[in-house]
Order: sequence, then structure tokens, then C-alpha cells
Amino acid sequence: MGDFFNKNKEKNNNESPKKTSDRKFYSKITDLFSTEPQKEKVLRHEDFNGAGDVYYASVSAAYKIASRILLLLLVIFLVFSVIINYKQITYDNFFYLLKDFSASVDAESTNYDTLSYDSDSRHSFSLYRGGLAIVNPSRLTAFTATGRRTLDVTSEFSSPNVVCSDKYILVYDSSDGYFAIYNSFARVYSETSETLKYPVTDACFGDDGSFAIVTRSAENKSVVRYYSKNMKEVFADNSNELCLDVQINSKQKILTSVHYDVGDNGGKTVISVINNIDDKNKREKIEYEISGEFPIASQFLDNGNKFAVITDRSIKIFNFDKELRQIVSEEFSASYISGFYAEKNGIAISYVSESKNHIIVFDKSGEMVYNDLVSVNVRDIGYDEYVFLQTDSGVLRMDISKNEATSMLLQAQSGKMIVYDHKTAVICGESKAEYVVFE
Repeated sequence: MGDFFNKNKEKNNNESPKKTSDRKFYSKITDLFSTEPQKEKVLRHEDFNGAGDVYYASVSAAYKIASRILLLLLVIFLVFSVIINYKQITYDNFFYLLKDFSASVDAESTNYDTLSYDSDSRHSFSLYRGGLAIVNPSRLTAFTATGRRTLDVTSEFSSPNVVCSDKYILVYDSSDGYFAIYNSFARVYSETSETLKYPVTDACFGDDGSFAIVTRSAENKSVVRYYSKNMKEVFADNSNELCLDVQINSKQKILTSVHYDVGDNGGKTVISVINNIDDKNKREKIEYEISGEFPIASQFLDNGNKFAVITDRSIKIFNFDKELRQIVSEEFSASYISGFYAEKNGIAISYVSESKNHIIVFDKSGEMVYNDLVSVNVRDIGYDEYVFLQTDSGVLRMDISKNEATSMLLQAQSGKMIVYDHKTAVICGESKAEYVVFE
């Protein structure tokens, strides 16, 4: 019997180091995902019988396995992401990430104040990530919500205009074939007159980062060029009418462009709708005409389910079926239009008729919420739950539901009014932008 045990002991001692190492490795993996308590906390289920609560020991063991499985999945995900995107892992991109994170923090800590910049009468303004983007023929500047400059570069545009998304700034030149896209601190894409032979007259962003520009060609009065969120041109739509506005509905994959055709009978507005913009095989185009009216602006409402057009004679709202279906036509007769507003949170227009100031307002769902006279001289209008009116003396905010108005005076400051949110309007002048905050 002694010889038997000695032989087995000798056999175990003669096992190769590799097998011993493998056994230890597998043992560690087994322990990692085992439901048994760890050795340093040696508790058996029987130990809980006195307390009468084995349930919590089982829950603890389950959470242990779940946490370690999630940790393993995280490691796999990170490795997979690095392999797929290894070309994007550069020093410059890492630097951009840190700077962009800083700008995002500012956007969440808004501090209303007065922003000062170089004086110029040719500024173009747009809200950008809680701050403001400003461009003129000399400079392009982006301010955060706290007033910090994240982008301050020399402008390369003769007649610049700016539009913004949550991520990018797009500047286009209405006197030359040139546009460029920037993030918070650098240019990331551009096209020059080498590819664009004619001026860019309008542009817009979709919610997913896609964008479109309006230009023309030797053969066509208008060319609408649509780009994916990866900044690759997808298609170009040619037209013999003058395109005055373009919009993208990323949710339903629709691009709309509003044109004016002089024609023979007083002119007409032509609304072009292109469906399935990202699918070449399913892409289709339909058109809708409004006789005798000149288009001013357009916008999607009701989470993209409705489309609104402002003309010089009416506000029209459409539903999208297989074709445009008009559901609202609010007509008016104006001596001149003093202001208009077309954003996703509403549509509004102010006009003068028989020496009286009128305003018409539709909310973000496409419902008309106001159509009446006002007693002040209106220079511009905006809407975000409240109606904002820029007057000769300052900014007036109207609470439509209570039929109340609050006015704030501005000292010798005029300029473009931008509605920041339901409490704030920004008056952007030649040398400063003033935040007007209502309580």
C-alpha cells in the first residue's frame, strides 16, 4: 500500500510545468465566474441557516458573475473599436476630443452676458452649441455659452453667411463658389471654386449631420447638392427655377427645396420634395405649386411630420403622405413684411397692413396660436412658447396664453434678433451681442 501512494506521489511530481501552469490558469478563470464565495470570505450556504436568509447570498453571487461578464464585454468592445477605427486614432483627433469636450461643458453652464467682437456691418450670426457663431469677411468666431472663444480664424469669404447644427458650423460665400465646415476649433471640410463654379446661395443641416447647399450651373438656375453625415456628396438635384430655401428631414429621409418661377402669370412657388434621399434605388421626387405667391421661408414642424411654407401672401402647412397634402392656408394682405421666423419650434410672421401691425404665429405642432393686431411697431419676430417682438425701443415678450406682455428696453442697440430659448433673446449688433433675459 505504501508503494502505491509513493508511486502516485512520484507521478504527480513528474507532471510538466506547462500542465501545472495551464491547470492554474483554468482554475483562475473558473474562480472568476464561479458562484461560490471567494476564499477570503469563506461562507457556505449552511452558514446563513441561522439567519434564515440564503437569498442574499445567491443574489450576491449572481451580481458577481454579471459584473465580470460586463467587464469582459467592455474589454472586447474596446478592442473591437480600436481595430475598426485605428486610422482615426491620431494625436490631432485626441487633441480635438479634449478641446471639444471643454466646449461641451461650457454649453451646459450657460451664463448670459454681452459678447463683444470686432465691429462690422456685414456680420452673419447663428446659435451654436449654446453659444454664438459670428462671421464677416475678416474673421470667423465661435463663442461658448460662457463667452469663451473656441474658434477665432481669419475669414476666407467675401460675402459670408453662416448656419449651424449641434456639431458643426457651415459658412458659405454668396458671391463665390466656396463653403467650409468647422467644428468648435478647426475647419474639417471645404469645397472651393475648383469644384463649385458658381456662388452658394443657401445651406442647411439635418439632425443627423447631413447637409445641403444651393448653387447653380451653366445649364440650370438651381442645383441642390445633398451630402451625407460623412461629408460625401450623395446626389445633386437640378432645377430651372430659382431655389430660395432648402431643408432636410433626417428622420423621414426627405429633402425639400422651395423655388420661385417667374412664369407668365405673376409667378409661382414650387415646392420640391425628394423622398428616400439616402437610397438611390428608391429615391423619388414630387412637386407642388402655389400660384401667384413668392416664397420667403420654410421649415419642418411636428417632429418632421408637417411642412410649413411662408410666402408673401400666406402661411401654408402640409402633411406628408405619398405626396404633399395642404391642411392649413392662413392668408393675409401685407403692405410689407417686417419680420418672419421659421424654426422647428414654430412659424411666425409680422406684417403691416393699412398702417397697422399684425402678427401670425403657429406653434411647433403646426397649430395656429395667435393672429391679431399688436400696438407696437415690430421690426422682427421670433417664437419659443412665447412670442418675441423686436421693437424700436427693445424686446417685448408676449405670453399668448395669458394675453400678457413684458418689455425690456435696450440702450442705443439695434441688430438681428435671435431667439435663444423661451426666456431669452439675443440682439446681435455690429460690435456686440446682448442677451435679453426675461424672468
